[in-house]
Amino acid sequence: MESKQAHFIVEVSVDGVNGRKAVGIMNMRQALDLPELPFLSYTHPDPAKAAAGVVISRQELAGFMARH
Repeated sequence: MESKQAHFIVEVSVDGVNGRKAVGIMNMRQALDLPELPFLSYTHPDPAKAAAGVVISRQELAGFMARH
């Protein structure tokens, strides 16, 4: 059974020379199943922090999922 935290929604973006471009909106498990690419970033799973524009790395996202 998956934890409910795997269902937190994040936006995955590509960081490029022209800024961030959204790739898609998915749950944390789907985001972590993407290939490990250095130019991907993720909005914070906490909706308030995501609304404030807080972006985290893949490692931070995995850590968030492990703690919750």
